[in-house]
Amino acid sequence: MFCTAALHKFAAREFTDWTGLPDSCLLAEVTRLFRLVDEGAGLALLGEKKREFRRLIVEGYERPVRIWSDGPKLLMLDVDYPSFSIDTSALLKDLGEPEAKLDYAWRTTRSEKGEWVYPDRGLALFLPTDASTVLQLGVFPRTTMQGYKQNFQLHLAKRFFPKR
Repeated sequence: MFCTAALHKFAAREFTDWTGLPDSCLLAEVTRLFRLVDEGAGLALLGEKKREFRRLIVEGYERPVRIWSDGPKLLMLDVDYPSFSIDTSALLKDLGEPEAKLDYAWRTTRSEKGEWVYPDRGLALFLPTDASTVLQLGVFPRTTMQGYKQNFQLHLAKRFFPKR
C-alpha cells in the first residue's frame, strides 16, 4: 500500500514532500502499475554494485523510467530530463539545501557540485551549472549519505570503448 502511494506520487511528478520509496517496494508492484518498454533487462553499476535494470513507460515522463532491482526488491527509479508538477526553481526552493552537492559526470561533461543529494528524503537531482533544469532524477528508499554512495549513486558518464 505504501509502495503504491509512493509510485503514484512519482507518476504525478510531485516531490516537494517526497519521503523516499518504502523499503518494502517490490518489482512486481511497479510492473503492475506501469508498462515495461520490453522484456529486456540490463546490468550496470548502481552505487558500488552492478544491478539489474529495466525500462518503464510512466505517463507524464517523456522518456522511459529506469527501474533498478535486486531480485524481487525495487531499489530505485531514475529518469533523464524529468518534468515536475511545479517549476524547477520552485521545487528547488521547496526542497531547500541538499545534504550534499557532489561533482558528477553527465555523459561526456563533468559538472561541479551539481548532484544534489537528499538521502533522508530518498531523492537525488542532477543539475547543470546554472541549476535551471534537472538532467536526471533518482528516487530511492531513505538512507544516509554513505548508504546513498554505496547503494544508489548513479554513474551517468558515457564510456567509450577503444577501437580494435
